[in-house]
Amino acid sequence: MLSDFLQVGAFVAVLWCFVTAVRRAARGDRWALWTLLLAVLTGVHYLVGLTHLLVLDIREMCELTLHTRFDPDEHVETLLPLSNTCNADDDLVPAYVNPALAVLAAATLAAGTATVTRAVRARRIPV
Repeated sequence: MLSDFLQVGAFVAVLWCFVTAVRRAARGDRWALWTLLLAVLTGVHYLVGLTHLLVLDIREMCELTLHTRFDPDEHVETLLPLSNTCNADDDLVPAYVNPALAVLAAATLAAGTATVTRAVRARRIPV
């Protein structure tokens, strides 16, 4: 329970410092700010999801956390999408991690496209 509070506290502290630094540095283009913010949120969310893969004893973690048996034949560990399965039905990575990661990545891509589009249009000289 305490580790969850520490993770949330660290996330909020990093986010607060990042937003403060970016607001001071980039006072102009809001799309660039959103792109940067979404990119960092995507990275932080991926790292938080990655912590569910850091398990010393997968058999013990499956039994204690999910109260299920560990099947070595069905065990799969992947980095994208994040997954660390105990058996064919149970995964140590929470179900919300991968959909939220996909939404954040899509939003980052859209904001990045808007930033580049605005930058290219601003460089054009009207004839």
